[in-house]
Amino acid sequence: METDMMTVNLLRLCYNCDDAHLCETEEQCKACWTELGLLPIENENEGQRETKAFLQMIHE
Repeated sequence: METDMMTVNLLRLCYNCDDAHLCETEEQCKACWTELGLLPIENENEGQRETKAFLQMIHE
């Protein structure tokens, strides 16, 4: 699942990034996504997680 999410994030978040060629590792990609506010927030409440899960199911 972790690899699948990494692939989805690469396709969604890096495709249009002009600096995508600068990220050579998964850690660099995650740092970039975090800096841009694109990764899930660790302290989300249950309602936020549930809503996000439903929205992700719709888009799959």
